[in-house]
Amino acid sequence: MESLTDAMGSTRLSDEPEEPEQLLFNPSPNSGIDETILNNIPRYLFRLATPNSAGITNERWVCSESVRQNTPSSMEDVFFNMDNEKQIKVARILDSHLWWRQARNPDDNFVSWTSSLLFVLQYIYYRHYKDGTSLAEIKLYVVDTMKFPRGTFMLDLNLIDIFRDYNDGLENLWSLRNRPNLYFGEYLSQGSLMIENKCQAITAEVIFKQDRLRRIQPHFAELHHGKREDKPEWVREVNRLRNTIWPPPGSPLISPTELGDRLQAVQEILQHVSADWKCPVAIYFAALIGPEGFIRGQDTANDKVVGTDPRSVYLPRELFKRFCP
Repeated sequence: MESLTDAMGSTRLSDEPEEPEQLLFNPSPNSGIDETILNNIPRYLFRLATPNSAGITNERWVCSESVRQNTPSSMEDVFFNMDNEKQIKVARILDSHLWWRQARNPDDNFVSWTSSLLFVLQYIYYRHYKDGTSLAEIKLYVVDTMKFPRGTFMLDLNLIDIFRDYNDGLENLWSLRNRPNLYFGEYLSQGSLMIENKCQAITAEVIFKQDRLRRIQPHFAELHHGKREDKPEWVREVNRLRNTIWPPPGSPLISPTELGDRLQAVQEILQHVSADWKCPVAIYFAALIGPEGFIRGQDTANDKVVGTDPRSVYLPRELFKRFCP
């Protein structure tokens, strides 16, 4: 199924040389929208894809469901010709996309990303159990946003804020996502996005094989064979993990020996990652071990700060020497 989806994506897009490599968010200067909302996009964003995912996701293209169904609006920026009718339409589509109201909506030209590796890893559990999808068919994609033009990605809260006056569902979502425990750093792209040579794909099988994820962080749940009737926690479990992985001051410390064992599991994942991506992937997975103060006996005088969601993690110098030469 996934190979068929990949083939569909490659055929459609490669046969149309006029297809843009990205569709940018581009509010007009007289729209009253502050253009600075396109700034401050995280360096790395994550997306999880399965054969059941809407749109097209492979190592060459990430496309919306609207692109997959080849609808005329699939090449139109949401801010283009933004009269009252267009605003109502976009608000309805955005509401449907963010609330997951319609899986195969031909009008949906959005694609979701997240800045939180923790959130997307827990989503693997959800998809594996809910759909019965094998780990080999579930892929984690990470992109370097600095390799894309400004306007390729946009924070969901900014889009919600712009269009919430035109849709009650968005107004409710605005209230929910302004609660820290219900926000997970979602970003959106639109239309077709070429990610070839700008991404790294890792199968869930690589992450979970030989219990690697739980060896990195034992607070993750054991992964059993997926059953469609199972209803795994997602949002609640992410919040639980936030509180246990990054504990308050005074929590028991991790010894250097235990730290070495956990980093070995990170190293095993990195064996399936290309050389250019080993450093960022290592940083994000090593951050799951816990904050710097949770590790006993580390020299942190020259630590570097890595911005991750939901908080900043200090990574000791020796870890950078090991993974980021």
